[in-house]
Amino acid sequence: MTERPGPLHVEELAALGDAPIGPCDVLIVGGGPAGLSVARGLAQAGRRSLVLESGGLVEQESTEALNETLGDADLWTPRQALKRQGFHTHLTRLWHHERQGFGVRCRALGGSTVAWAGKSAAFSEQDYAARPWVPGSGWPVTAAELAPYVDKAAEALNLGLNCYDGRLWTHLRRPPPEPRPDPAVLDSFFWQFARSTLDPTDVLRAGAEFIQAAPPGCRVLTGATVLEVLCDASGTRACAVLVADATGARRTIEAQTIVLAASAIENARLLLNSRSRHPNGLGNDHDLVGRCLLDHPNARLASFGPQAIASMSRLFGFYGLKGHQGVSMYMHGLAPTARVQEEEGLLNCAAYTTGERAPDDPWSAVRRIVRRQSKDYAADTCAVLRSPGLMAKGMARLAFQSKRFPSAWSRFAVQQVLRWRPGLAVEEYLTRGIPHKLVGLSIHALCEQVPDRDNRITLSQRQDRFGMPLPLARWRIGELELRTLTRLGEIVQREFARAGLPPPVLADWIAERDARGADIIDMGHSAGTTRMAADPARGVVDAHCKVHGVHGLYIAGASVFPTCGHANPTLMIVAFAYRLADHLARERRP
Repeated sequence: MTERPGPLHVEELAALGDAPIGPCDVLIVGGGPAGLSVARGLAQAGRRSLVLESGGLVEQESTEALNETLGDADLWTPRQALKRQGFHTHLTRLWHHERQGFGVRCRALGGSTVAWAGKSAAFSEQDYAARPWVPGSGWPVTAAELAPYVDKAAEALNLGLNCYDGRLWTHLRRPPPEPRPDPAVLDSFFWQFARSTLDPTDVLRAGAEFIQAAPPGCRVLTGATVLEVLCDASGTRACAVLVADATGARRTIEAQTIVLAASAIENARLLLNSRSRHPNGLGNDHDLVGRCLLDHPNARLASFGPQAIASMSRLFGFYGLKGHQGVSMYMHGLAPTARVQEEEGLLNCAAYTTGERAPDDPWSAVRRIVRRQSKDYAADTCAVLRSPGLMAKGMARLAFQSKRFPSAWSRFAVQQVLRWRPGLAVEEYLTRGIPHKLVGLSIHALCEQVPDRDNRITLSQRQDRFGMPLPLARWRIGELELRTLTRLGEIVQREFARAGLPPPVLADWIAERDARGADIIDMGHSAGTTRMAADPARGVVDAHCKVHGVHGLYIAGASVFPTCGHANPTLMIVAFAYRLADHLARERRP
């Protein structure tokens, strides 16, 4: 009889004292969506695993300090720093620009899903191709090979049908909104949102989901910070990790197979710090570990005034699709077709809209007051008092999300909203149930990034409390990224005018050809630092995510991506994690 998933008893490493641990079958470093998916995939194949998570069940100040990441002295302008602080703290609780100078990392079971919005999409076919105009492009795997794992990942993330282009209209059983831009130039692109199976008003949190339905044969230890990967005497086989518990006490845990799944920043940091038998770091014979750091450049391209909010909301709308997992939410955007990308030599990118909040938005004022960040308490208080309707609406939504509201009622209500008013449902997720006062719409874009060796993670001279060197990030936006974002803005404006739609007003930085005004920041979608390639001279891991030249050591997560498309990475991270688990399950044990 097959053992069914059940609630997980999570153990704190420091509480185990001198109790022996291991040797284990597969040791997984990191309890985020990558590591937990590898563990679940292994369990389905009958393999046992041990997951080491540096944080606890929730984020804590003590472990957040371990996320400190330094940036180059000129990495951010003051305006970019201010934008990063405002953007990333919208979803995170402890993140701060001064501490995480690059990226967004969460040390708690569930990893990045502690602080994400659930936005998900798969890579497009051209993302895997070697494109002559994109240096460093080309994957050693194909979209067709990954397709079954993308479907498996979608099921694990409680997503619906894996369809993200114009073909989704057929499944929605409705025509695209008219008028619309020429689909031969700007095709539809969709994102969908991963919804919690435990709380109908929240996005999926990988840690809580894993605890509630843990696979058999998996043990999870929290407060376990891995400092180094150890090799045998030959230096060619990984055999153990050096771990510190919350008190600083260290121990060695042996394993037959080790999987690093600790984020693009931490995976590179761990390999570079594993110098017992490799002075330049483990897997770094070709000086590639930490290089080709990727993220998704994001920029505001254009805007619409308040008179266009209704028509643009219909074009960039939200749609519900009923499937075997309930009703899934899809968000509509636009992307230049593969033909246009090739003809104009552009990177893969996509545009979507966001609401522009009024300066006197009451809920933004409440947030500033509560966080003691207000620069004018009198003005913020007046903003709250002037909008009793929005305040009452927000309070009602917060009451609905309360744990005291019957969950069965919440689930039924959410399903109805998803089916008939998906736009309202997505607004609930993106704003945490808080309505905002808007004065217009902005068109934003996400763009892939060219792999650049000079964009990288290195080890700094500063150390954390365990004596481990802090990571130092260098990240720059290249000319091709800027040209792609500029052209996308121009194409959108041109095609909207041709279609008879309200043409947006281009952002000043595009109209004036001054990229300094773009204020591009990292999206927290760090990738690429242990890139995949068949040739060891071009990548850190092979097509099966094994570190070149090191037996028994594998890497999971976005750090293996050679290129990163424009899609939010979590769905693809989980897909590759299941593919790795499948490979490890088939591999003969040493």
